[in-house]
Amino acid sequence: MTYFEGKVVIVTGSSTGIGRATAELFAKRGAKVTITGRSAESLEITRQLCEKAAGGNADKVLSIIADVTKEEDTKRIIAETVNKFGQLDVLVNNAGAGTMPGYQDSHFSRPLEVFDYVMNLNARSLIALDQEAIPHLKKTKGNIVNVSSIGAFKAFPSMAYYCMAKAATDQLNRVLAIDLAKEGIRVNNINPGPVRTDFSARNGVSDAARDWLEENWVKPNCPLGRSATPEEMATVIAFLANNDEARFVTGQLLVADGGASISSPPLPTQAS
Repeated sequence: MTYFEGKVVIVTGSSTGIGRATAELFAKRGAKVTITGRSAESLEITRQLCEKAAGGNADKVLSIIADVTKEEDTKRIIAETVNKFGQLDVLVNNAGAGTMPGYQDSHFSRPLEVFDYVMNLNARSLIALDQEAIPHLKKTKGNIVNVSSIGAFKAFPSMAYYCMAKAATDQLNRVLAIDLAKEGIRVNNINPGPVRTDFSARNGVSDAARDWLEENWVKPNCPLGRSATPEEMATVIAFLANNDEARFVTGQLLVADGGASISSPPLPTQAS
């Protein structure tokens, strides 16, 4: 499948997890890919994977160390991509986190600095990136895919600030989809459920606690009986970004959660 041949794609938060798998898949399907994240070491692994997926063509991968909560970095991500590749076709807003470093969760009792951090990373950064990207997407009739969460519409008390940020992401998706339709730009969200990444580890959750959640919450309460892989989420993102396959899809929240949001009880806080 080479639909993305000649297309230029930015994937934020590409250092690990869903972002890494998504960048690698776009490279495999022919795209020129900009990867970006805060960890130089992790991003280098992604760069190597993307280069291999691109048939060894290093010129099709641009790696940018950046923090999307900094406006100068969001401007630089878009500018350097267009300078190198000459255009922009797809922006995948994937960068995010459940809480602030040093905290295991984003319960509403956490200090407001945690709220500010979570909202800036998961919501405000999208606006900053979109504002820079839209003029270029107008030229290519491109599209935006945001990585949200089932937490946007399902209450997880231990992740209150995160849920609020993702709800904002979902509403931004709807507003932008209407506003940009006249420009030929589609905007959609993927709302993952449980995915086997290092997301929980970055929130201070141990491997043992993550395994406990898989056995005691995911398997019993997710109809498909397991967490997803990052690669499974990447295929959904690629579908939404494909202007052939998804050309009449905009403003939608594509829930990819194995059925967790329609059957499971709230996430137990004691496992965090």
